[in-house]
Amino acid sequence: MRLAIVGGKLQGTEACYLARKAGYDPVLVDRRVDTPASGLAAEQHVFDVCADAERTRRVLTSCDAVLPACEDQATLDWLAYYVPRWEIPLLFDLGAYLVTSSKVASNELFAELDVPRPLPWPECGFPAVVKPSGASGSEGVRVVVGERELDEARRELERVDHEVVVEEFVAGPSLSIEVVAWKGHGEALFATDLEFDANYDCKRVSAPVDAPAPVLESLADSILRVADRLRLSGIMDLEVMVAGRDAKCTEVDARLPSQTPTAVLHAYDVNLIELLVETFKRGGVPPVAREPGRGVVYEHVCVRNGCLEVIGEHVMGSARPLRLVDDFFGADEALTDRKDGDAQWVATLITRGAHLAEARQRMRLVERTIAAAENLTLVPEAAPPGLARSQAAEGRDGTMERG
Repeated sequence: MRLAIVGGKLQGTEACYLARKAGYDPVLVDRRVDTPASGLAAEQHVFDVCADAERTRRVLTSCDAVLPACEDQATLDWLAYYVPRWEIPLLFDLGAYLVTSSKVASNELFAELDVPRPLPWPECGFPAVVKPSGASGSEGVRVVVGERELDEARRELERVDHEVVVEEFVAGPSLSIEVVAWKGHGEALFATDLEFDANYDCKRVSAPVDAPAPVLESLADSILRVADRLRLSGIMDLEVMVAGRDAKCTEVDARLPSQTPTAVLHAYDVNLIELLVETFKRGGVPPVAREPGRGVVYEHVCVRNGCLEVIGEHVMGSARPLRLVDDFFGADEALTDRKDGDAQWVATLITRGAHLAEARQRMRLVERTIAAAENLTLVPEAAPPGLARSQAAEGRDGTMERG
């Protein structure tokens, strides 16, 4: 099985890693040389798919399916137009993506379906989250606690032509769940727990999730309703913030997510790339085994200036070509650009355990082992500013470490 993957940064890294784990040959296409995903590809082609139609046709038709792993709208439009005409499966739903790539449109969809979501401004009051409608991940996200901060955050986003979304800040754990669907009929998969660095960028994913059953049921129900409404044929993920027994949906994206599929693979032995490929082959979602999960912790670290820091995913997007290493300073696996003698490098670390507490304990040991072996200072972790303020008001520590 040859899987063409268009895009070599964060989504491309996820896709290449999971394709290799499924026994596929990932064929990477990106206009840039030495992307992070390039070190994981079986074959690499460096060119712009939109600029050379004949070369694109030759490369993509040599593969069994095509997976877009980028968020460049021109590239996605181009692939959605041409690839089906070449009679190759395109593992992507452009119509669903166009809705979910806008936070304004996503919020309208949540309201239409009565999916729980944060209150909009000004009903929500302070603290509030200010974010761009069209950006992904943590880009441009800011928590504000007063009118002056709100106005400043608005101006910063509007200055670069972003449509601005302001909504309730929910102080609680953040969970994510994926769905794979065919024509709206989907299979809600496994929830994962997300933790963030000081810039609201996800630094750690863990599973299984310790959350009340009603929260997990609401999460699965919400993503299935969205998939049905969008008539989704592809993969989509939904993020929520949990407050007590309520889960409020903050973001939905109809494209391959990064980070969480790898955590799902290690926790539950379910490969979302393999499931996606089989769905398009069959014209329907195959049954998913739901065995109890093992404990998994997945986190990003950066070594620089004599320090080891647990940090958000953005640092992996600018990494040199990554390689997969087993038993990396005691971690079960690592994706890293480290070479012997390097004073600066990054890695995504994965530890497993019979339960989550064991996986967390092993990850802390890995961090200490790296710091000792490389003579590094381990930087204390800090919560995002808004969450830190909220936790301080409740008399709790501001770090994100749980369990």
